[in-house]
Amino acid sequence: MTSTLSRKSARILLLATIAASIFGSSVTASSPPAAAAAAASPAAEAELICHTDNPAECYPKVFSPTEEFQIVHDDQDLPPGLHVQLDVQTGQKQAKLYNPEEDNPALAGLPVEHDVIVVDQEGQQDVPKIPAGAPAYEPVGLVKAPQEKNGEFAQAIETIKKVSAPGESALDEALQVVGELSYDMYYGLQISEDVEAVQALFCLMFGDDDTERPLTERTNFMAFDVLSSAVRNNAPALSAIERSWDTISAKKCEALSHPVKQELFRRLTPVSAPGTPEESGEANNMRFTVKVIGELLRSPKIRAEFLENDGMRGFLQILRREGDVWDAMRTTVSRIVSDIFLDEDLGATTGLWPRKKQQTSADDCTEQSFGDECWGYHLGKISQSAKAPEWSQQLLSLIEGARVVDSESGIPEHNEL
Repeated sequence: MTSTLSRKSARILLLATIAASIFGSSVTASSPPAAAAAAASPAAEAELICHTDNPAECYPKVFSPTEEFQIVHDDQDLPPGLHVQLDVQTGQKQAKLYNPEEDNPALAGLPVEHDVIVVDQEGQQDVPKIPAGAPAYEPVGLVKAPQEKNGEFAQAIETIKKVSAPGESALDEALQVVGELSYDMYYGLQISEDVEAVQALFCLMFGDDDTERPLTERTNFMAFDVLSSAVRNNAPALSAIERSWDTISAKKCEALSHPVKQELFRRLTPVSAPGTPEESGEANNMRFTVKVIGELLRSPKIRAEFLENDGMRGFLQILRREGDVWDAMRTTVSRIVSDIFLDEDLGATTGLWPRKKQQTSADDCTEQSFGDECWGYHLGKISQSAKAPEWSQQLLSLIEGARVVDSESGIPEHNEL
């Protein structure tokens, strides 16, 4: 039987009979120590343990107890009938002669051959004190450089910053080099900390590549791949982009009429007519934007800007599109919405969105209503269609259970559909 008197402790006090039971003695806690325990035999005194040539560091093989606690070496034998303490943090043992008058009343009535009491360590604090000026805790820790750095990386980054024409062989080679390294945490951070490189990658991703090449070999695809890979599962890299986001997003690319931030959010709105050749090209280019935004939305700063710029309206319009060219992107958008805003089990920050209660009536929502309040209406129609995708019902359920923060009271409320 074990009795634990405190959960804060760092030391365990073992009664004399614990040692007695370990070493085969039948002496109990109420028994006075045997005379032999107070004075070791001459043979025992003569037997010493020496680990060095210095005689002063030798000690008897059989521990010689006194009325004060002394350190017990690991290779010493303990005579029965002692009061033993064990520090569970260091593993160090101390022992002295057992004194019945020092019995702890907290142990009264317990079977002494197995008693254990946990004793508070003096001065122990529940929460460690953090020194003034100490740096903030970083769960990821320092991102260490590889033992052998890639010699082509720095030159490739410079090429990306200088060459802006899609299809240039030097640019494509540089994107391939950086793309292969962007999955690495160290190189992903190096890319993200270079503001000019990030701006150049956004401009290349937004650019048109009309060359007759496979999609994965086109300049805009390779630029997208570098950006998304650099911040995926790389918190320090995402933090680096967040810190420089105002500068990055204000960049105006050549041949584009809007800065990066506006281009990023504007490109979420499908404009092509269904069934046209333009629709396929738009869907291919839009998936670059969607996947990059999906990674960036894990940043609180960028997420807030996305909501302020009605980015969710574009997401809903993508979900409402039909046809094979949109299937993969619709699945991606549904996953982003649930992972970022709705599903706490997947790390979502709930209570940020939706910002309005859901409406299901056609009087409140139409086919062209894409505000926060009409997500339930559209998802309901999608989930009831003949070819309802698997994600539709799950996303609708999450919307129905989402907390909505009332704009006036600031109190979270649940949707009632």
